[in-house]
Amino acid sequence: MASNTQNVKLGVCNVIFDDEDLGFTKGGVEVEVSTETHEVTVDQFGNTPIDEIIMGRNVQVTVPLAETTLENLVRIMPGATLITDAVDPTKKKVDVSTGVNTSLLSIAKQLVLRPVGTTGEDDFIVHKAMTAGALQFAYNFDQERVFNVSFKGYADADGNLFTVGDETAAA
Repeated sequence: MASNTQNVKLGVCNVIFDDEDLGFTKGGVEVEVSTETHEVTVDQFGNTPIDEIIMGRNVQVTVPLAETTLENLVRIMPGATLITDAVDPTKKKVDVSTGVNTSLLSIAKQLVLRPVGTTGEDDFIVHKAMTAGALQFAYNFDQERVFNVSFKGYADADGNLFTVGDETAAA
């Protein structure tokens, strides 16, 4: 294949979780795909591997959410409930339970990273993604408050973990 400068891409992405855009990010969205393998060895060749077998694969997406709204907090925090005051609907709060015994797979949703300016042809799609609800953020006078959220991917019923490209492409 000949080199093509149009294949060199950069830029930010929109983060869409369960068909909801999570809004602005600050600091760049990061994707990490890791693969665990087992090296096959035999006594006769010592520690020299004769094969290597894939044992599993993981995907994690770290999203620094700049829009630290109550609605986003509910979207990314298992066991969170948005409560709107019955008398004054401008008053809202989020109650967060311990989340004990919550299956993350049972509440996992599709996570789409769509590069800005594209229409789906360069999407990174985690079919079943969820966050355990671990948050880290700071209140600083000279920096934006950012919810640093890590989504983990789970295999779907067909064993698919993620898709890169246009999800509507068919064989």
